[in-house]
Amino acid sequence: MNSHISRRKFIKDCIQKGTAIAVASKAITELHWDNSVLANTQNETPQVLTEAMFYKQHDGVMIQCILEPRGCIVNNQERGYCGARENRDGKYFSLVYSRPSAVYVEPIETDHFYHVHPGSQFFGLGTAGCNLGCKFCETWNLSQVRPEETESQNLSPEEAIQLAQNKDCKIIDFTYNDPVICYEYVLETAKLAKKNGIITLCHTAGYINEEPLKALLKYIDAINVDLKGFTEDYYSKTCGVELKYVLNTLKSIKQEKVMLEITNLLVTGHNDSKDDISSMISWITDNLGDDVPLHFSRFFPNYQLIEPLATPEETLEMAHDIAKSSGIKYVYIDNVPGHEYESTYCPSCKTKLIQRGDEVTVLELNKDGNCKKCGVKVPGIWS
Repeated sequence: MNSHISRRKFIKDCIQKGTAIAVASKAITELHWDNSVLANTQNETPQVLTEAMFYKQHDGVMIQCILEPRGCIVNNQERGYCGARENRDGKYFSLVYSRPSAVYVEPIETDHFYHVHPGSQFFGLGTAGCNLGCKFCETWNLSQVRPEETESQNLSPEEAIQLAQNKDCKIIDFTYNDPVICYEYVLETAKLAKKNGIITLCHTAGYINEEPLKALLKYIDAINVDLKGFTEDYYSKTCGVELKYVLNTLKSIKQEKVMLEITNLLVTGHNDSKDDISSMISWITDNLGDDVPLHFSRFFPNYQLIEPLATPEETLEMAHDIAKSSGIKYVYIDNVPGHEYESTYCPSCKTKLIQRGDEVTVLELNKDGNCKKCGVKVPGIWS
């Protein structure tokens, strides 16, 4: 049996089973993990709720969430939009703290991190819930449900660290659903990871307020932000949120000097026009610089968007060419196995630095991230 399960199979399992994707119990069984650290999680023990961070009293027992821009005002015994936080007598509680519904070991490239330890594996964690409503969501059976609608396991931050170490994973990636939803769990796990020499990653839509974002960035080594498109109309109609807040997040990550990569899923006929792509790239170069790795990812019909065709390779290559001609140094095409633009090339001498395909091979990049041929420094976490 393979030591990891591909993201493609991960999503397929989700759709076929109609239940939580990659629930922890299934992952533990399939990967033959030493689950001694989870000995106390197999029993039906009452969940101890953890008080949420970043909320304020509103009126009486009403509270307002200030974790993310939606700013849900929540009455007693009710939940915010994400479905993963509940007001109980004027206190806001996380319903997913230490309750992951997805626990997987995967190659780091499957989560669109190309400039962090190429060819390595990450220990991935995700819970139920999301603060976006993307109509094309690949992991909707996890992100678009409430915690009680899917399976989960008790896995404390301490146990997560130990399990990652048992699998010799030096990277923990908060992914599958948006890490903003399990913010407190992510923060505490990331703090422990840093103490134990483990790299932490987040794959996020970036819909979060500045204060909690900056508090989290102190403990996160690299972030991949899904920049869904580049018009407010697209974000509003397709994702249910506002683009301007995502752009603020991108600028904050860059200002805090945390390693940043961006993924743009090109949905056929929705966000794939030359004008939209050109506008996005101009904004990136003006506000983030020309060295932020940019991934153009292929869309496949999913969730509520089943009519559009899969993204033609020609569209992805058009977007790639626009980005390169505009000066972006590292541009990738994802979800097209074997494509030449999966690999990393030196922006100066054009040497292929990292070969991606059936395997990932570092060719001409030294351990400090410099091109062996011309010495150009490539941004990333390499050693």
